[in-house]
Order: sequence, then C-alpha cells, then structure tokens
Amino acid sequence: MFKPQTELQVIVIMARILIGIDDTDNDTSPGTGRLARRLSSELQERGMRPLGVTRHQFLVDPAIPYTSHNSGACIAVVSAHGLEPTTFAFDFVARHSAKGSDPGVCIAWASGVSPSVVRFAHDATENVLEMEDAYRVAKSASIELRGLGGSCQGVIGALACVGLRAEGSEGRFIDLPGLRELPRYVDAETYENIGIKVQYRSSREPDPKDRYDTLGWVRPRLVDGEPVLELEWSKENDVWVPVDRKKNRN
Repeated sequence: MFKPQTELQVIVIMARILIGIDDTDNDTSPGTGRLARRLSSELQERGMRPLGVTRHQFLVDPAIPYTSHNSGACIAVVSAHGLEPTTFAFDFVARHSAKGSDPGVCIAWASGVSPSVVRFAHDATENVLEMEDAYRVAKSASIELRGLGGSCQGVIGALACVGLRAEGSEGRFIDLPGLRELPRYVDAETYENIGIKVQYRSSREPDPKDRYDTLGWVRPRLVDGEPVLELEWSKENDVWVPVDRKKNRN
C-alpha cells in the first residue's frame, strides 16, 4: 500500500550531499578544481541540483607530497534520491584523474559530518596528517572515503574538504550556477540572482545606478555556508570591484 512521505522524510531525502576530491592531477594536467567542475556538471546532467564547488587550502609543507598548492575541492548537490546516485563519482574520478596522481574521494550527507571530521579538516590546514588518520575519522563518522589510485594520499584532502565545506567558514567558490557566465560588467542584482551575498568594504554607500566590474574573475568566499563577495569602490574607474582578485587585474 502506498504511504505518502511525511514532510520530515522529504527534507531528509532532499538534504545536501558533499563530495570531496583531492590529488587528481600531475605536474602537467589540469588541476583538481577543473575535474571537480566537470563532476558537478555530470551530477547536474543526472538530475541533481548543484550548489557550487569550493576550493579548500591545506598546509603547504615539504613533508606533504602535493602537485602545486595542496588544495582540494568539494562539490555540493541536492539529490532527490539519496546518496546512491552520487556514488558514480568514485569511478568518474578514478577514470579521469591524471596518470601518476593519488586521488581520493569522500561522499557524505552534509548533516552527517561530525565534529571529529571538522576538527580533522582544520588540522589539515595546519598540520601534517596521515592517511590512517583520515580512514579512522571517516569510519568513526560512517562516511564513505576511498583511495582510488597511486598512494591514495588524496583521501586526506578529500575528507578535509568535506569537513571544511560542512563547517562553512573556510574556502572559496570556484563554481556556482551562472558564476562563470558572468559578463565583465554587472549590477548588484546580477550577483543576488546567482546567490552571491555582496558585502561592501568602503565608506561610499552603494547606489542603485552603480556599475560593478567583475574583472573577469569572481571567486566568492565561503562564509557561514554561503558565497560572499567583498567589494570595494574604485575611484579611478568609477565601479565596484572584488576585493579578492588576481594580482594582474586592477
């Protein structure tokens, strides 16, 4: 007999899922961030709603084998059918990771990320950690964590990416629906329409007629779980510009 779902069941089914990936590249291949964006697109094509991809920076230390910056990525999606539709990500990352890489993937309900995982994630920004630590923390939290090739060193960053994204205060959005399609000049409403919260770092009050220059590179910070873009006023160009921008973009 058919039983209608309760409101609570619907909320649980539609909850956020986090997929952390790390160490998928080599010295000459595209970075992990690009693979994360590809995975996010594939998830969307399979019927899930993307909530953006974040980059997370970990400790840079000679004792840690990393390709360029020791950063990983986390994809967030909403799935109407639970975790199962996202598990293809293990094969996807294994198949598309660069030769000689050491990929790791972690998949978890955002609501199921325990304080121990968050502590592990913050430790990864300050200390050298071991793979055994990652597997132990993931097992205690009932989180799926897999090494997919090479040394499997990427499990550390994959788990840490999930922890930092779930905690919501450390990272940067490298993808959001509509983010990479932004034109050079926009208005405040354009940012709002793709879910970016704007904060003004200036004594000048914003005016509805103001122009906003994206400088071709918008990467909001992860703040309280949401994308936040800090802007400052450029007197020289008479526009609002992102505080965080590439050094060669004024």
